[in-house]
Amino acid sequence: MSEIARWTSTRQRPSRPFYPLVLAALVVIAAVVLLRLADPLSTLMRATGAKEAESASFLLWQLSLPRLLAALLAGGAFALAGTVFQAATRNPLASPDLLGVTAGAQAGMLVGLAVPALRPLAGPPLLFAFGLGAAALALVAAGGWRAAPLRLLLAGGACSLLFSSLVTMTLALFEQNIAGVALWSQGALYQPGAQGLKTATLWLIPPIAVLPFLLRPLEALALGDDAARSIGVAVPFTRLLAALAAAALTAAAVAIAGPIGFIGLLAPNLVRALGLYDLKTVAPLAALTGAALLLAADGAVAGTGLSTGLSTTVATALVGTPLLLALVARGRMPAPTSRGDVATGGRTAPFLVVALACALALIALCAFGLAWGEAWLSPARLVDAVSGRDPIAALILDIRAPRIAIAALTGAMLAASGVVLQSVIRNALAGPEIIGVTQGAALVTLTGSLLWPLLGRPGAFGLALSGGLATLGVILAINYRQRFEALRVALTGLALGGLFAALTYTLIVETSAQPARALIWLVGGTYGRSWADALALLPWFVATLPALALLARPLDLLALGDDAAAGLGLPIALIRGLALLLATILASTAVAIVGPIGFVSLLTPHLARLLGFHRHGARLPIAMLLGALLTVTADIVGRAALAPTEIPAGALTALIGAPYFLWLMIRRPATRDDHR
Repeated sequence: MSEIARWTSTRQRPSRPFYPLVLAALVVIAAVVLLRLADPLSTLMRATGAKEAESASFLLWQLSLPRLLAALLAGGAFALAGTVFQAATRNPLASPDLLGVTAGAQAGMLVGLAVPALRPLAGPPLLFAFGLGAAALALVAAGGWRAAPLRLLLAGGACSLLFSSLVTMTLALFEQNIAGVALWSQGALYQPGAQGLKTATLWLIPPIAVLPFLLRPLEALALGDDAARSIGVAVPFTRLLAALAAAALTAAAVAIAGPIGFIGLLAPNLVRALGLYDLKTVAPLAALTGAALLLAADGAVAGTGLSTGLSTTVATALVGTPLLLALVARGRMPAPTSRGDVATGGRTAPFLVVALACALALIALCAFGLAWGEAWLSPARLVDAVSGRDPIAALILDIRAPRIAIAALTGAMLAASGVVLQSVIRNALAGPEIIGVTQGAALVTLTGSLLWPLLGRPGAFGLALSGGLATLGVILAINYRQRFEALRVALTGLALGGLFAALTYTLIVETSAQPARALIWLVGGTYGRSWADALALLPWFVATLPALALLARPLDLLALGDDAAAGLGLPIALIRGLALLLATILASTAVAIVGPIGFVSLLTPHLARLLGFHRHGARLPIAMLLGALLTVTADIVGRAALAPTEIPAGALTALIGAPYFLWLMIRRPATRDDHR
């Protein structure tokens, strides 16, 4: 029986007794709570004077105990939300994180803080509205409640990128809030204070009260919609109520603890990994598991002596990442393969016509970008700037030209990296940002720049390459036996990328004197880049072009399958290793200069295929031209649209790419390949 069929089978009997597992979970939670309260209790008991007793009492009742309650409530709520989403969609990947609900809630919190009229709602109400909207968008793009796991993961990732970009743009407009939002985004328990904790707890009462009445109809949905209707289940109403309940649970949890990831995905799947499939047993055990996970992560933070508690997300990722990777490696997560990309099909266009059109459009766009901005340079002034007769125009041109050159180079490099990765791993999700390569490169590069402020460009390139290659090595090692199946590779990259992102943000908050600058760099952009950066990047670009040309034909043969390619005499292991090395070099060197610009490497290969270019000899140059067009457009618009305020190019590439990508998913109905 397949993993999905086994998960959806309501006839499956638990392989382990339910009540001993509940008792064991309660004992673990009680032990951790008592251990955490031991020090405040002993301090209170040893207090002699009234002032000392008052201080000890405040530590116990106003700090320690509420923080423990926040961990239990938020962890349990995240886990229950994941359980409900998974049951409603019959999809074990439908967690608040992967549906974009937590990213939507984060955007709602920031909007509530930035817009004075919405500040009274800057809590569970606004988080609930934005989170529910994100879930609805992801489900519509994926194809509805019965979407395949691969499509759902792709749609949820696009929604997360979209809302993260909205957050970044809002921060660019309201810079005074950037530090506070950065701290909140790290996940710190008991953030809203005593009154806020009470309010969020009240928001938990309605969805928890509804759950007992939802479990039986949700269980019936596992039999199929027709079977559920035949026994009297109102399928649309049940799913709508489930979505409302799960979004409310997520909103309350995010209000209490911030956008802490992994728990909604991990806790229900850990319970099912024990052999429990009945929702009446999965839901309470998942809630206890989620509470225990967050409590343990927060306990690890408290044990480090960090008074700020800003590393709760990191601790959760450190706990959750190995568990999630273990589930993937052991085959406990469903792994349908997919040969299709989101943007397949389309009419084949003449290569030279399309290439020439893209090249001319890129040249025209670059010329427009040199002239357009907060200071308009007419054609006459551009001529005077080049000839040296207008020093002011020459200075402006010297600032804009290297940025446009770097944007074009990095866009082309990221697009080529995406094409190669998707071809070698045969995985539509194998962009460097989706599988964690860019996050790994960014983390190592940022760490090096903070440790060595005078780090030069050669050092930045070396650090970025080491981080990207190490991440790729871990992903390939974990998924080698499964032949790099699409969903498993994506889940591995998701786990590692989440861990690296949490570590990176904590590093910024704890060590950086300029968190705004570092956060903007993490989004990716060309602000402050010079001709020296462009000249440092150019040799890497030029050196990889012959390698890309030589690999085009072998990559075409790899698309036929390993057996067919080997029968034609292709050294598969050597070609695959060289191609992966080349893709990582392209992505990592781009990150070293502009930061982890997102979505270019994922979107442009699909756009090239949509135009009808499937052979790599044509697909690679078209995707590179499209990548350059996308990043140059984002850089120009971000620089000039709200001048003098600048929007990072990485935020705009996601804002441009994510809606178009979701539209492509909506246009293309699910195929048989999506469910394999």
